[in-house]
Amino acid sequence: MNFQAIMTYIQNHLYLVIGIGVCICFLLGLILAIVIRGRKGKKNSNGNESGQSCSSMDNGHFRIEIGNCQGTGEREEQQDAFGFSPNGKWKDKGFLAVLCDGMGGMDSGAAISNKLVSDIIKEFPYDFGALKDGWILEDLSADIFAEYCGRGGTTVIITFLKDDKLWFASVGDSDLLLLRNGRIFAMNYRQEYGNHLLMRVVEGAVSLEQVQGNSDAPALTEFMGAKHVAADFSVVPWQVMDGDVYLLCSDGITDTLSFDEVRECMMHPPAECAELLEKGIMGKNKKFQDNYTAIVFAVHDIGGTK
Repeated sequence: MNFQAIMTYIQNHLYLVIGIGVCICFLLGLILAIVIRGRKGKKNSNGNESGQSCSSMDNGHFRIEIGNCQGTGEREEQQDAFGFSPNGKWKDKGFLAVLCDGMGGMDSGAAISNKLVSDIIKEFPYDFGALKDGWILEDLSADIFAEYCGRGGTTVIITFLKDDKLWFASVGDSDLLLLRNGRIFAMNYRQEYGNHLLMRVVEGAVSLEQVQGNSDAPALTEFMGAKHVAADFSVVPWQVMDGDVYLLCSDGITDTLSFDEVRECMMHPPAECAELLEKGIMGKNKKFQDNYTAIVFAVHDIGGTK
């Protein structure tokens, strides 16, 4: 068929050609959307897609905004996991957030972190009077040890907010940070060998020179999956204030971004904060970037909606 014949055919069947073109564009758009969703969409332990997301809630006692982000970095699989208490229980039972970072180089980090998040949420709701001595983390760690014999593990950080009080517990090196009045605070203690050595420096048992450059400094001194575990936890519930912003994150964020960079992100609303954290990590283009996960929540109108 020559060129003139082709043009004549198109002119005589113009609407058919346009229709076929529209259908092709629609199918290509649909395929692209599915591919993008498959690459970016991640599931938390409640089955909700993350990537970057945000929600809000006003239960009459406080108003809370939530944002989160998650990515695999340069790792082959996602070993971080996170979850929240059921939305329907936030009003009367409080708000629970939990984040785990499965230990790379050990067995089944992803499976352990996801199961631990699920097990913690299953126990919800909680009572502040029962949240002491690291709560049930000792038993849960022993359960993991019984299955993996110390060959697999995860970090964990938990926050529980009810009325104007917050309780936390953590094991390992995931971080809980607070932004209050423009200042950033670390609320939990990283259970790493380097920090243990620094305490020994304070005691006069070792010199600072012995600590600096120690190749074992990042090693965890506590992790979920050990036969016995000592959690870092709030001895009494923390008094929450209007405007507080809390960040739970795996070390894939705080080992890549400085505290000043994280603080600048936390100055923005939670959804924007999560987006900025992810952009900051991507901008570093760090070799061997770890999995990263963040849960950000801001608390407003303590004592009742104003």
